[in-house]
Amino acid sequence: MHKTEVTGIILAGGKSSRMGRDKGLCRFRGKTLVSYAIETLKPLCGRLILSANNRVEDYAAFGLEVLPDEVKGIGPMGGILSCLRQSDTQHNLVLSCDTPFVTTALLEFLLQNIEKRQVVVPRHGENLLEPLAAYYATNTLAQLNRCVEAGDYKMMNFFNRVNFGTVNVDQLMPSFSPALFRNLNTPDDLLHC
Repeated sequence: MHKTEVTGIILAGGKSSRMGRDKGLCRFRGKTLVSYAIETLKPLCGRLILSANNRVEDYAAFGLEVLPDEVKGIGPMGGILSCLRQSDTQHNLVLSCDTPFVTTALLEFLLQNIEKRQVVVPRHGENLLEPLAAYYATNTLAQLNRCVEAGDYKMMNFFNRVNFGTVNVDQLMPSFSPALFRNLNTPDDLLHC
């Protein structure tokens, strides 16, 4: 799949309550967290959209289109919905800004394993799913809208409405790391990861 067929969606719109400041703009190992997401997605995506509700001007300085949530306060579903509405491709990779260890190789692996599915999510460990480092087809918008209209913001309930699949991520994969999906949520995480 050529990168012009894929849109990258970076989620930086969360409340960052445990971090105490806007998470995507926090520095980790010399770079902002949002920079990691940009670098991870750029090789695979022709266009990047950044979902952010605060400090929009600061995020715009990265040279990306910044979209606030159309429906506020509903968690990641709000950012995914708003960005999918603006995507001009069928294929989309979603990546949360607080997972700097997710690799381009992992996301490429997802793209290679879409088959005919509308959402493909990594599965690892004891059956853990990573819906914020995943593949979403734009043709899921109708189902996503129905969830939002019903006030049902649980991602798993949305997955039950679409052609959903998982890919197993384990130590047999190239570039596997136990820290692959580690979230940085607190100032302490920034210092000790």
